Amino acid sequence: MVNNKNNLFTEKEVKKFKSHEKGYYPPEKEYAIKSKVTKYKKKIYSAPTVINLEMTEACNVKCRHCYNPWREEHAGKFNLDEKKIDYLIDEFVKNKVFHVILSGGEPLAKFKELCYALEKLVANNISTSLNSNLMLATPEKMKKLKDIGLDHVLTSWFSYFPTETDYITTYKGSFQKIVDGIKTTVAAGIRVSANTIVTQLNHETIYKSGKFLNSLGVSQFFAHRVIPPAYDRKDVKKQHSAKQEIAKQSLDELLRLKNEFGMSVGTLINYPLCMIGDLQKYQDFVGRGCPTQQGHRFNINSNGETHGCVMEDKNYGNVYEVGLKEAYEKTSSWRNESYLFEGCKGCHYIDVCQSGCRMDAYAASGKMDGRDPLMPGKEHIVKPFKFQNFSFVNDLINKGAKISVPKRVRFRKEDGFWLLNIRWGNTIEISNEEADFFVKMQNNNSLFTISDFIKIGSVDRLAGLICKEALVSSDIKINVRKTGVNIDPLKLPDLNNPDFKISHPEAKI
Repeated sequence: MVNNKNNLFTEKEVKKFKSHEKGYYPPEKEYAIKSKVTKYKKKIYSAPTVINLEMTEACNVKCRHCYNPWREEHAGKFNLDEKKIDYLIDEFVKNKVFHVILSGGEPLAKFKELCYALEKLVANNISTSLNSNLMLATPEKMKKLKDIGLDHVLTSWFSYFPTETDYITTYKGSFQKIVDGIKTTVAAGIRVSANTIVTQLNHETIYKSGKFLNSLGVSQFFAHRVIPPAYDRKDVKKQHSAKQEIAKQSLDELLRLKNEFGMSVGTLINYPLCMIGDLQKYQDFVGRGCPTQQGHRFNINSNGETHGCVMEDKNYGNVYEVGLKEAYEKTSSWRNESYLFEGCKGCHYIDVCQSGCRMDAYAASGKMDGRDPLMPGKEHIVKPFKFQNFSFVNDLINKGAKISVPKRVRFRKEDGFWLLNIRWGNTIEISNEEADFFVKMQNNNSLFTISDFIKIGSVDRLAGLICKEALVSSDIKINVRKTGVNIDPLKLPDLNNPDFKISHPEAKI
């Protein structure tokens, strides 16, 4: 039955869903791929690799699509202080967390505490980024953050039109404040990315927004759908759209921006790969799998409550009471494939896609293992994704190119394998043998060649790691726009396997 306990749907929508409930989703045989041929076996991590840490619940705007409205009754009441920050960072260090996203609320509203947290994280070699609407940014504040070590801010962008921006943020004059904040941050030497929540109000302005942001110095532009389970506001449903055509349109506009201006583009929330279909054309968006299901992402509120997904309202325990490890272990349902949609379990790309967005599935079906509403069922993966090693890289490796492991790369030992963190939240799995070799090379500041590595792995493996910038070589110059950068090559299907079929018989290849 359709879940409407939070008034997520109008009565008309409920009736429509109920009338289609039995036959709304195509039978599994219509869209499921018969057998999985990927060699990847899912591994369980001991702790998250990325923490989204909410510094405060206080915010200077009240965005209509915000995923934190359940906290409105006490918004601003809970904030991190130095004592709590010390405890949390000790937990992060103990569990070898690679990256922390400082968010809110609006973290710039608690600038003193923000600076303290950033200093502690940098001192402990934990990479850090900031999520902020930048409306409170000043030259003095951003210079100080830059001096401490902040090098990236993700800001929200709402619409190309000021009136639409003001409506979405419910704050008059917000458009210009955001623009001024971006300019100030870029001028301070901090890289700025922007993200737009695609709605029926703004979906036709994606290209105009990206072009304008590029002129402001924004280097990366994301756009993704609204996720509805976090709110029950009556007017949000008018904006919300889960239509495939709008989603595909936004991806096309992002690619247009990439091709015309060289912008890096992507989505922060994964789309079902069967909706994308042409994984060659849309390869920039293929690697955006669910980080919570992968085991990477974990969320901590400013009051210590924990969530698997930042858009989830279920609390898995207060981190100040149970610690990070125990709270993370309680989210195991996210990682043990319990939430995968049944019809997706035969798909070759399940380890990359993970059935699309689980929170959107929950909103549509009332079940965490429900169907992502953007999953088409009748459209299929017609062109597969293949990690680009670029043949010239393989050739240069075979000719004896000298390779090194950069100092920025970090490692974490797990049970039977290791994690290699390339930068920020980009982490992949490596074998014990690879880890022993790479750690030794890094510690000794040594160069190596294929002849040194061949007993451990292949030329293709080295090429893949070089293309992901996990390894570097002065002999190999790669000047390509990043595609599928978040994908672990080990999780991709074996395209050379004769049993691999990318779609059911009805798909047009």
